[in-house]
Amino acid sequence: MAEVPDSYRGRLAQYRILEESRHALIEELLDKLEKTEAKLQQTELDLQSEQNVRRRLQSEVVESTEREAALVERTSRRPYAMVLIEADPDGFMFLDKYTTKGTKGGEALADELSARLQEYFRPLYDDADKLDLLVRVYANLEGMANAMVREGKVRNLGQLRAFATGFCARVPGFDWIDVGVGKEGGAGRKIRENLTLSTSHLQCRHLILATTPGSVPATFFASLSSTPLTLLDHPSFKPLALPNPTTILPSIFLAPPPPRPSRNGRPQLQLASKEEGRDGSTWLVIRPERSKSQGARSRSRRGGGSDDEDSALSISIGPDNTVSVGRDGPNGRKRILN
Repeated sequence: MAEVPDSYRGRLAQYRILEESRHALIEELLDKLEKTEAKLQQTELDLQSEQNVRRRLQSEVVESTEREAALVERTSRRPYAMVLIEADPDGFMFLDKYTTKGTKGGEALADELSARLQEYFRPLYDDADKLDLLVRVYANLEGMANAMVREGKVRNLGQLRAFATGFCARVPGFDWIDVGVGKEGGAGRKIRENLTLSTSHLQCRHLILATTPGSVPATFFASLSSTPLTLLDHPSFKPLALPNPTTILPSIFLAPPPPRPSRNGRPQLQLASKEEGRDGSTWLVIRPERSKSQGARSRSRRGGGSDDEDSALSISIGPDNTVSVGRDGPNGRKRILN
């Protein structure tokens, strides 16, 4: 126990020491209090800042979720599958039971194609029945009609146009596009543009392509996005060398006829086109092929012969199905059969 001084001055000195110690303690406590208050204030600012960041992140998450939900709703609103077909006698040609029946044949083809497509998509998508089917058929209708007229399948271009009209009118999403004659504005360029456009649409679930490597080369597919793409295989057509799956739509396409070999070395018929008449219309000309050796033998047997003797017998078919039979050459004679 501390000894208490006897004198008043000693006791006063002791009180002063105690008072100074008490003031020093108070100063120390006040200093610590000020520092603690400063840290508390900074902590409150940091907490408020964190709360602001959290609120902003929560708001962004809510907005992102809403945008994602809106995107899902928009993409699921009208999903569709795009089918691009290049109709050509050397590639994909529809069966005669459709093309030769005019409007009724076009309607029957649309029904059959729709059924086969739905049958193909049903195992792939749960909502396959809700998929809109968009079919674009690109063809040179006049060239196709000329080929079918030669084979005796249709009478004229009008019969084939009726078939195309029936195909378009049967299903709203089915279209037949006549690309006319010419490679630059033909089916290949249009198909490539439609492929690029469709792969950029979120609503496009699937693509089906029926064409030849000449129209859509294998290198073109590297520029497309990840939209599923199926190539239509063909019984007599080698599919593109791509990792894409292939499928066959039965009861739709006709196998193109194989090339006819010559028999016993005899010449085959040669097809050509030329302008005849005052209106400059294009006629299909059918004549036998003749080699130079055959022409030389013919002239030698006839003692040199004339141009008329050396000319070939030809059959010409006009745009209105007018038939002209005669010989080619400057002195050739022709007879027009109506």
